[in-house]
Amino acid sequence: MRLDIYGLFVVNVVTPRGGWSKGRPIAFVEQGESWLPCDLLIPNGLADNELERYVAGKYASFAQPGRHIQRLDPEQPAV
Repeated sequence: MRLDIYGLFVVNVVTPRGGWSKGRPIAFVEQGESWLPCDLLIPNGLADNELERYVAGKYASFAQPGRHIQRLDPEQPAV
């Protein structure tokens, strides 16, 4: 899930299948061709809309008049 944070930067949230994160979603800030890890602990088991609201809440301090947080990738259909 890619989120444009008030037009300032893009946060990419991925959910790995195991590994050191044990499936916990991990957030990265996109910077050109690279991704920089965020210091953001995201709970397991959030639905896409809950995940989007959770990340948006963490970056509320970046809010600016007339700007919004926008999802950049299409939502995945529920399985």
